[in-house]
Amino acid sequence: MRVYNVNKAVGLASSGVEYAQKYRREVFSELSWVEDYYVFTDYIATNLAVYTDLLGFAHRQVLWIYNLVAGRDTAPCTLSLDDFVATLAQPHTVTGTSPQRTDITVTGSPVRYQVHTLDGGLVDRVDTVVGDQLVRVAHYDQSLHNVEHFCDNQLARRTFYTTDGRVAAEQSYRNREITRTVFTAASPVCACAAPHRQRPSAFAGSTVVEGRSQFFQTVFAHLLDRPDDVVVVDRAVDVIDGIYPVVGDHRLFSVVHAEHFDLRQADDGVLLWNNHYENVFTRPDLVDGLIVATTRQQQALHNQLAAQGPAARIPVVPIPPGVARPQPPSPQYDRLALVTASRLADEKHIDILIRAVAAAREVLPGLHLDVYGEGNRDGLLATIGQTQTHDCVHLLGHQQLDGVLGSYGLYVSASTSEGFGLSVLEAIAHGLPVVGFDVDYGNRELVEPGVNGRLVPCTSSDDDVTALADAIVEVLTCGSLEAMRNHSARKAQAYTTANVGAAWARLLRGDQPC
Repeated sequence: MRVYNVNKAVGLASSGVEYAQKYRREVFSELSWVEDYYVFTDYIATNLAVYTDLLGFAHRQVLWIYNLVAGRDTAPCTLSLDDFVATLAQPHTVTGTSPQRTDITVTGSPVRYQVHTLDGGLVDRVDTVVGDQLVRVAHYDQSLHNVEHFCDNQLARRTFYTTDGRVAAEQSYRNREITRTVFTAASPVCACAAPHRQRPSAFAGSTVVEGRSQFFQTVFAHLLDRPDDVVVVDRAVDVIDGIYPVVGDHRLFSVVHAEHFDLRQADDGVLLWNNHYENVFTRPDLVDGLIVATTRQQQALHNQLAAQGPAARIPVVPIPPGVARPQPPSPQYDRLALVTASRLADEKHIDILIRAVAAAREVLPGLHLDVYGEGNRDGLLATIGQTQTHDCVHLLGHQQLDGVLGSYGLYVSASTSEGFGLSVLEAIAHGLPVVGFDVDYGNRELVEPGVNGRLVPCTSSDDDVTALADAIVEVLTCGSLEAMRNHSARKAQAYTTANVGAAWARLLRGDQPC
């Protein structure tokens, strides 16, 4: 059985959606009868392998839609800067260098090349600038992958190449939206969709499709060529309309990674769906099931869909998006060391945590906070300056936390929009108590107040800082910290690879009660 996990994008500061796919990859690796692939549909300017390598995905399992149209495997960049420079026939001068960019000017010409490199000096892309106009961007992996053509600094066309240098497809754009795709006779669409065999081109001569949706549909129609193929959509918005028309009898599941409705209600009482999921909630005839993270969300969504009438009663199945590898709590830890891990995004409210730590230090002067994750640091640095916490709050960037979390005394979170909280699961697997907001859905399933942490009401006011600070002090001074650490480790046992894998097996085999 092949399972295609469809997502829009992936980047350096991967979100919980990408980490959920990473954990799913671990689960599926234990199911010998599952071939799992990860399909990304957004055009991503940096070689996709840079980001998927960070998540531990095998190249053969990563199917970028723009690789599929050219029959290319996901592959790292291999062209060195020196090799690129050697291809320049005109006299030229290197006018500027930095760790990730080299500027080259053609002698006696308005033409400049901006060569963008990755670690090791390998060429990722080359911008061609004439005067002050960007005219061409060439992207590489192990050969020339695609070329973007610009007119008046606006993207007009992309040309995609096979590994042997033939044109596989031409795409036209208006306002950065796909308007037309021409697949050429050389296009081996989806040749890499099944790595164990090569598939001949499905096109005789050129094939022309209009718009983004038709482009997606064309690719997915050729991808789904086995009767037992299954599609799992992780980000439905801007993707699902390219799958609905061609999914046929293949089973289609959509994962709900966040709160599925707007807590604010319309004046007439009509439920306001989260617009990221509205398209799947309103097309129950084409969805075989919705996958949520917790039983709490399963019940809430089931009841809300049932209220919309029989046509909206889509099966809702709870499967945790993460797995835990519980380990005995470390006897060597710093009780006053706090940790949080997430994207540095506004909705994570890390600024509130910083203020809470500053307040809690009035009672526990040795308290300090380590923040792991990538994103926008500016606002957090400003908060650190305002609270004068330079010496006790540290932004440590993206790091692997295996073997690290156990050295901390407490995990803290100020997020109010977690559907599950993968970092919270990782924390309890290392035996950390948790302090966070009393919000659905994950916090209430992973944290038992007084047992393995504290949950405080979220008021969206300055009271939140005080409440979190008080909870941090209470947990660290309650005298039962060791018991809380043990409770966290035991609670994580429900989320082992075996347990989560069993839930996926039931769903994929069709014996999951919905």
